[in-house]
Amino acid sequence: MKRHEPASIPTHEHHLGAMALLLFVHQPDEHQLKAALDNVEKALDRSWRDRPDDLANLPLAHYRDLLRYCAAPQLFDLALQLVGSDAVPRLASEASSHLAALLTLYPPRPIWWVVFRADGNSIRPVTAEQPPLGEAAHDSRLRQIEGDGLAVAAVNATSKEEALREMTRIWDQFVAHGSPTGRPLDHQ
Repeated sequence: MKRHEPASIPTHEHHLGAMALLLFVHQPDEHQLKAALDNVEKALDRSWRDRPDDLANLPLAHYRDLLRYCAAPQLFDLALQLVGSDAVPRLASEASSHLAALLTLYPPRPIWWVVFRADGNSIRPVTAEQPPLGEAAHDSRLRQIEGDGLAVAAVNATSKEEALREMTRIWDQFVAHGSPTGRPLDHQ
């Protein structure tokens, strides 16, 4: 016998009041609620596929969570109002516009990997590179780096040089606050 599963609304705690108010105002039945939630999920997938280049490295799960964090009530409200074939495209457009507004306020800075080697009493950066796109390429490169006896630290920077400087700054701060290794960072 198939068990009835009630619809669940994935949202962050700070949106619970707004979501409850939307349910009270719209009073959707179970079918309408599930359809609205399904449309939101489809719209998030569509919006992710069309995401800006700045977010190319952002996995779908993180993209969904980011939009749920910043725009869950707005998307849910619109989804409860829309019906028909244009619901998903309109929701995707709305999700994209919320994300564009967020990126205007908080522009992303690229992530750089600083690859370094621990030699005796020092740690020396070998290079800085941007992580490869795609999970398989990402994991393969990490295994290669580790296989070469190197380590990686991720930093936000706009260039290779800035990434190396940021790693130096982070390491200096780490040492200043009593690093467990006591190793200085070689500045090369």
